[in-house]
Amino acid sequence: MKLNRLTAVAAAAALALTGLVATTAPAQAAAAKPALVIDYGHHKVKVKPKAIYPFKDLYFTGIHWTSLTSTTGYATATQNVNTCIPSCADANYKRTKVKLKFTKVKLSDCRRVFSRVTVTQVKSKKVATHTLPVFAKKGC
Repeated sequence: MKLNRLTAVAAAAALALTGLVATTAPAQAAAAKPALVIDYGHHKVKVKPKAIYPFKDLYFTGIHWTSLTSTTGYATATQNVNTCIPSCADANYKRTKVKLKFTKVKLSDCRRVFSRVTVTQVKSKKVATHTLPVFAKKGC
């Protein structure tokens, strides 16, 4: 009789654990979705865009994504910075090969996007961090 009772308890525990795993798996899968990057030039949220235009005089082209998770993204790209010489209207851009690290996930247009990019120049190893624009949308 004790063996049957022990078997029943073990079976109930196994069922409870199976239910727990089944209910947490979708939550973990949803949390594992990669964060997105805004393609500011076209004002769209995209996964792994080839170019982003976060600022008027600074943008990134030729983006090659090496890693993208729910909390960070890594890529290489060409940074284009307007030198404003002789004036900003002349659009004289300096191009530099860079490594990008995207962090700080926030909501933008009701979607999870990166709100910070750390830029490391490949040759000079200079590092700069930029806060990326985030757009609010009501009713999320």
